[in-house]
Amino acid sequence: MTSGLQSDRIRQTTLFGLFFLSGAAALIYQTAWHRLLGLFAGADTIAAALVVGAFLLGLGIGSLAAGLYADRLSRRASLIAFAICEVGIAVFAVLSPWLYYDVIYRELLPLAESRGVIFAIVFAGLLWPTFLMGCSLPFLSKAIVSQIAGSAQLIGWLYGLNTLGAGVGAFFGGWYLIGTVGFDKAVYLGALINLVVAVGGLLLARGLDMEDTSRPNGMKSSETADGVVWRWSLLVFISGFLIVALQIVWYRLIGVLLQSNGYSFSLVLTVFLLGDAAGLMVGARVIDRIADPRRFFFLMQGIATALALAGAWFVYLGIGAGILPATFVDRDIMGPNTANPALILLLLAIVVLPASFIMGFSFPVVQKAVQRDLDRLGSRVGFVQLANIVGNSMGSLVAGLLLLDLVGTAGTLKLLVAIGLAFSVLQFAGPRATRWAWLPAGVLVAGLLFFPGGEAFWRRLHGLTTEKAIVAEDKTGLSLLKMSGGDAGKEDGRLYIQGHSQSRLPFDTVHSYLGAIGPLTHGMPRRVLVIGSGTGGTPYAAGLNPATEKVKVIEIVAPVIETLKSYTAAGGKSGVDELLSSRRFDVTVADGRHSLALDPMRYDVIEADAILPKTALSGLLNSREFFEQVRAKLAPGGIYVQWAPTERSVATFRSVFPYVTMVHPAMLGSDRPIPYNREKIAALLAQPDVAAHLSVARIDRAELAKWFEDKKVEVLNDGRTVPTPSPNTDFFPRDEYYLNRRP
Repeated sequence: MTSGLQSDRIRQTTLFGLFFLSGAAALIYQTAWHRLLGLFAGADTIAAALVVGAFLLGLGIGSLAAGLYADRLSRRASLIAFAICEVGIAVFAVLSPWLYYDVIYRELLPLAESRGVIFAIVFAGLLWPTFLMGCSLPFLSKAIVSQIAGSAQLIGWLYGLNTLGAGVGAFFGGWYLIGTVGFDKAVYLGALINLVVAVGGLLLARGLDMEDTSRPNGMKSSETADGVVWRWSLLVFISGFLIVALQIVWYRLIGVLLQSNGYSFSLVLTVFLLGDAAGLMVGARVIDRIADPRRFFFLMQGIATALALAGAWFVYLGIGAGILPATFVDRDIMGPNTANPALILLLLAIVVLPASFIMGFSFPVVQKAVQRDLDRLGSRVGFVQLANIVGNSMGSLVAGLLLLDLVGTAGTLKLLVAIGLAFSVLQFAGPRATRWAWLPAGVLVAGLLFFPGGEAFWRRLHGLTTEKAIVAEDKTGLSLLKMSGGDAGKEDGRLYIQGHSQSRLPFDTVHSYLGAIGPLTHGMPRRVLVIGSGTGGTPYAAGLNPATEKVKVIEIVAPVIETLKSYTAAGGKSGVDELLSSRRFDVTVADGRHSLALDPMRYDVIEADAILPKTALSGLLNSREFFEQVRAKLAPGGIYVQWAPTERSVATFRSVFPYVTMVHPAMLGSDRPIPYNREKIAALLAQPDVAAHLSVARIDRAELAKWFEDKKVEVLNDGRTVPTPSPNTDFFPRDEYYLNRRP
């Protein structure tokens, strides 16, 4: 007897470890697939919400199906079913780089003009693996629980360790694996982990009995008839919506403060999952002491929302009081040479960790409330998990696509505070309300009344006090133009996009130089395309050649354009008014890479005022595949221009274009010899119409001419491409993951 108990305990512990590994593999996949599917769906936050929503919805469907089926199986059959699911996930993972890149991205990209079609294709592409991932918890719960007493604790530990593994996978994948071996090889390692889990599950299944533990036909649980599971599922749905919507707020807030980079997504996700896992395991440990699960659940939702509010409020007040740096956006605290781990950990520990811990604590409470019948254990795990995951999916879609668009980050947080307050009020119903439950309710009421609005919130987080600023925010991002005074309509300003300092008004010479060099070098630049607007300096300068008939400008963050419109409406000029009103300029809000791929036009000059190489998603505009795409969209003799941010980007550029001329620090690439001529450029700059174009924008023509006169000219490729052993690619954007490349 003792030997049997010991054997069951070893089997249980091993299964816990296997589910930990399964969770780690799942988050390695999510991090990699999010990027690979983003090539098809787009690089904006709308596409990100669609991908996350599709991922979660697949998990929910799998959870429901497995929950309904698991109760028909013996413990051994359930464990075998879990192992088969792991094999299925591994098989799909091996195929996924080909499916997502070669099929969905390369072949189906023309369908990506519709958001609805994007969601449908992404959902279909994720359904196989996410369905099987969703099956895992119901099957494993049925396999591991042998009696209803203590089942909530066991399921809580099981889910907690799986979530802990997910947190480790998010960190390991996002901070080491992808930046070391690339997205495709990271996925292959995840597949290997799944196979190890499957083998372990099959070996452990040999010692379990095959007896069917399901209830005979015709017998129904009174609890199900009473609708207890359905009522709890509704509450869990709202809770799931709340926590993921808060996560969307955290992504926006932390992304701005840390100047969003390739590590930001996995950083917030890691802390969220680790906090959730800690709450799950602590909750599982103390669940037997909770006498009234429903009232306790209400209390937890109120506390979690109050803590999320308090974290955002602390950042706002801390910057104002000098506790936190007032110049977050002007300090690169995530840079390779300026990293400040203590400040980053403090920020995450205050903003993300407490609320995620409390939300995790709620799961075992729900299991205690619904698990009354061993024969219905699998279905109840499945129903509750389905409700949670569908709530998660709706939280991602509604907050990411609707609420941020309508009311911004601060407004979204206030709406979520109202949901948390409703939970707190429910906790007071009846005679057994917790004595100190008024505290989270009071914090939430104060938040509704006194938490700052969007403009005041973002002004403070950009270090502003009395200075003038223009703030715009929607689902695609955040833009803030910080004004520094001057005559009416002639204020200087610095533009921040997602927390990054991008460009100035009047236009910086450096951006004017980048915009002008292509059209001044090309003999007849009739059609020009510029990816990235900023304050407009690069595209405006790209229109200085009288031969240019049309300049198409693509900007991915819509509030940037709204900010510029507000600037001109207030009397600001600096060339922005002509950029927005002239028929020569066509300003479009879109994903630059998407737009270029779907555009039937061929251009004489294409320019990318590319984001810094360490910025999140910068690899999409510095990869070999992107350069190949650009080359295919150039007219014969067309010229592509962008900065040379790193040695690797130069080497990647040279591996695609047979003719490359560096006019430091700009790179010019073409399929024909590049006719760069200083004398010709000087003559063009001296023409009256060119001088007038520059003067309207207060661009110093003499200073710009001196840039062309002084910059070193170096011919790098003279008729042939130069292969490089380690380029930036779509599968391995080495420069974007700069911490992995530190000397």
